This record gives sequence, C-alpha cells and structure tokens, in this order.
Amino acid sequence: MQLFSHIRITTRCIYMNLGFLACMHISFALGFGSMGQVSSSIGGAGVALKNSAWGIYYNPALLGADRRTKIGYSFGAQIQEQNLLEIATNIDGITKISSTLGDKLLGGAVAGGAVTINGQSVGGVFGNTLQNLFNGKTNINEDALKELATSIGATNCQNTCSDLGALGTAIQNNSNAQQQLKDKLVDAAQDAGAPPLLTGILDSIDPNGIDELLTSIKDGKVDFQDIISKVGGIKIPKGADSDMDRLLSAFETMQKAIESNEVSIISQNGLVLQIGGRQPTRKIEADGIGEVTVQESDNGRGAVAIGILPQVFASISAQIDPSHSKLIVGIGNGCDAKTGNGCTFIEAKPDGDGLTLDVVNGNNNGKDDYLNSSILTGKHTPYGVVLGLVEIPLAYGHTFYTRGGDINIGIAPKFILASAYRYNTPISFSETPNIKFDTNTIQMTQTFGLDLGVLYTPAFLPNLNIGLVAKNLNAPKINLSGSDGYVRLTQQVRAGVSYEMLNFLTLALDVDVLPNNTLSIANPKSQMIGGGILADFTFIDFRIGAMRDLYSKSGEGTILTTGMNLFGFLDVSVQYGLGKNVTLYGFNVSNYMALRVGGQFSF
Repeated sequence: MQLFSHIRITTRCIYMNLGFLACMHISFALGFGSMGQVSSSIGGAGVALKNSAWGIYYNPALLGADRRTKIGYSFGAQIQEQNLLEIATNIDGITKISSTLGDKLLGGAVAGGAVTINGQSVGGVFGNTLQNLFNGKTNINEDALKELATSIGATNCQNTCSDLGALGTAIQNNSNAQQQLKDKLVDAAQDAGAPPLLTGILDSIDPNGIDELLTSIKDGKVDFQDIISKVGGIKIPKGADSDMDRLLSAFETMQKAIESNEVSIISQNGLVLQIGGRQPTRKIEADGIGEVTVQESDNGRGAVAIGILPQVFASISAQIDPSHSKLIVGIGNGCDAKTGNGCTFIEAKPDGDGLTLDVVNGNNNGKDDYLNSSILTGKHTPYGVVLGLVEIPLAYGHTFYTRGGDINIGIAPKFILASAYRYNTPISFSETPNIKFDTNTIQMTQTFGLDLGVLYTPAFLPNLNIGLVAKNLNAPKINLSGSDGYVRLTQQVRAGVSYEMLNFLTLALDVDVLPNNTLSIANPKSQMIGGGILADFTFIDFRIGAMRDLYSKSGEGTILTTGMNLFGFLDVSVQYGLGKNVTLYGFNVSNYMALRVGGQFSF
C-alpha cells in the first residue's frame, strides 16, 4: 500500500535528477490509509462495513446504517522498503569483504595438518589444500616443488624451482602446465574437505593467473588482498557459503538501488466516539376487511461521531549519483574508505551465478576510479517528506428509507492541524551521514477538510451493502516547512461492498476507483484493491483477508492481512507482504509489514 495518497506537494523549484522534477509544480499523494484493526485485517475494506467503529474515517454514511453507540481506539505502524534499508545495514559488511573472505578461506583450524613454506606455517583449509597438492608433504621445500613441477610437465623447473614464486615463473608460458596445476589445486581442495566456497573460487581462477597465485604465497604469507591483487579476479559462486550469499545479496541490492529505492513509514492512530442515533418508528394501519399496512412515520436519527486522528507519514528515496554507479570497494589493512589511501580496489559484478571480483588497475592503481565512480564515494541525495497531521472530524449519517432500499448519506467536516517537512541534503556511503533537521523552519497549518459518503442497501437483498466515499473534497492546503511550497491533500474516491450472512459472517471488498498519484519516486501511482472475511462472535472475532497495489513496483506482491478481537478491549491486526523479502540485521523479513493494536466496543 502506498503511503502518500491524496497529497500534493508544490514548490517553486526542487531539483531531482530523474528527468521529471525541476523548477516546476510537483504532484505527490497519500494512500487511502487504514484506521482501526477491523478493516486493516480484512484487506483494508471498510467503505461498506457496518460492523466497525471507524465509519467516521471510511465512510460517514455508515453512521446512518448502524446507529449503535461505539467506541474505538487504535495505534499502528507500517513500513514498506525497496532496496534502501538493506544498503544501510550491509555497507559495513561490503567494505569488509576482504577480511570476510580471508577468514572464510584462510582462517580457522581444519582437521589435518598444515604446511610450512619458507619457514612460515600455513594452516586452515588452505594449508590442508596445499598439503594435498604436495602429496601429503608438510614442508614445501625444493624437492617437493620439483616433484610437483614434473607431474604437471614443467620440465624447465628442475634446476630453478627454489620456491613457489620460481615455479610460477616456470609455468608462465606453459598453458598446459597452468591448467594441470589448477586442476590439481581444485582436486586437492576437494580431497581436503574444503568448503564449496574455496573450491569454487579456485575453479574460477583463470589458468593464466595460477603463476601469480603461487607468487603471492611464496613466502608463506597467505593474504586475500595479496592473492586477488596478483590473480586479478575471482568469482564467488552462489550457494557456496551462507555468509557470502548474504554478502552477494547485499551487492545485488546495491545494484538494484541504483535504479530504484525507497523507504516509507506510516503511523495512523485514533480515538473515536460514535453517539448512538434513534431508530425509525413505524405506523401500522388496518382497514375494515383485515388488510394491514406498515408505513414509516419517522426515519429516526443517525449516529453522530467525533474523533481525534493523529497521523505521521514519511517517505524517503535516495537519488544515486549517476556518475558513481559502479560497485568498487577498497580493501586491505589500513584502507581508508573516504580517501582511498592504502587500498587495493576491486569491482564487484553480481550475476545470476555468483559475484565476480575484479581488481581495478586504472589510474593511480584504481584509486581515481574508486573516487570518481564508486557508489560508496558519490554524493547521493536523499529526498524525504514527512507529514504530521491531526484530524478532528465530526460526522453524521442519515438514512432515507425507500421502496427500492435504504439510502444512507454521510458527511464529515474535519479540522486539520498539520505540518509538512521536506529534506534533501547530499550524503556519502563512505562517511557517517550527518543528517540534521532544522526544526526552526517547521510551520503549523490549521485548515479544514470535508468527506462525503453514501451507502445503499437494496430492498431485494437486505444483506448487501454498497458504498462510495470521497475524501478531502475541498483539497485543503498545508504549508511545506523549509520552503515556499505547500502540500495539498487531494481528493480520493473509493468504492466498497459487503455482504452479511449466517448472523456472524461478513464478506467485504474495497477498491480505489482511480489510481492515485503518490509521494513515491519509485512508485508514482497507487491503486489498492482488497477484501476479506470477518467472523464476529459474542466475545471474540476472527478476520482474514488480502490486498494488493495494482501499480506498485516495490515487489511486496499480495499482502496477507489477519487479526482478532478478544472481549472488545484487545484487538490486534497484522499485514505482511508475500512478495519480496529483505535482510535487515540478519533477519529475513517481508519488505512490507504493518501492525495495529487497539480495541472497540458497540452497545
């Protein structure tokens, strides 16, 4: 569900490097939203739902159809994410890819022995691999090197192979020897019980780089930074290691964020009191021959409701500097991510099979490429709008009884106290963001809005209810703090239908009549459709439903909704997207979630 529907923001000049916003009026919006637990747990349906205390919000005509006294209270929060939060939570892991890979490949004791190279002990999975490569020898001396050289056809190494570097030199122009040595390395890793990560990386090395791999470890100092610098590039296969898969996912997410990203947060809360109306009275007449007629002599009075609805809407999207769109990372001990000093630079290229890491060998050993084109060093601009408002509606619904059915009309004028704040200041992922809000510029706006609704219950099918509501008919304007612009709460129209059966079941469905403009750059349009089933018993009710935004590009898919009420005072509803998942601080969750708690009573 898009957060910002019926909102229009107008400023004289905002720059967004996306081609459609520059020194012009800007149209944003705010979704119909969801108030209370009942509707939020049945797919957001509420326009034709009589069994709810929130008619004042969804459709004031409901106050004429259900004239009971009702009390409702609700507190809720909702979040929708698209590629942005994952960047923030994974930046640290991305910049530490060198040490992570080093620990995975070279650290940690593994059953078996280790080898000694030039007096240096090499342990872990890499040490075990080398031990197998040299047929179980633990001391890699000149004799061991010559034996290996003979087995791969490096005949020119008999008198010159004093260390691994010399063996690497001997096979530089011998493609057959290079391929045989690579095959032996992969087999040795597999025989040593090495994890798929190591065998996959060894298998990805170009045979022409095997000589450089040997040179990088000739003194027994096994360091990932040195290995990748010498080899020139490796590929990390997908599925080889869970930690590396999370790192791969982080790189893929960052790549997607270059194209589209956003975080939207909403909190809609409320307290409503519906004062019961008076039921209609009927006049019964009988003629002399026994015919009885029933006439409505008094339509009674619909319910009156008042509420206080504090709400906060926020949306932020980062414009990625198009000149800094490459996934280039500085690695190595002493590497300064801000200046690029002391770094070896690698470019990550995610694909469907894994992650390719290539050494950047441009000007200044890749430093210029890093500073001038890496996503980590660019000045990216987050564009955010926060809207806080308190609505105080006063609603009334009235019923007109006709031969064709009951026609309910409702009106809800409302006082609005609101403030909107816009933020856009460039930040860099290589630095700690210094985001500040100038609270001195916040302006409060007092204005009024008007909602109208209608509900029809046909005489031939009295369990069916058909509703239509138009919100913010007068499109109230709210000043935009920090600029000379303003926010306009634009009109929105939603239709709904419900059907009651078996004295305890209600089926309901709502749909936005037309798509709405939204605040979102990633999802500029929104049109919701959703519904569900309510099973209402005396002291408990159960609800389930689903909804979907027909225009959303965030990937949340169909949103499952559910909830229950216990004894009236305890009511909980949950919404959870079944589409895209995100990983935040190690937890894999949906990119769309909402929770609401509260209660309601009717009498």
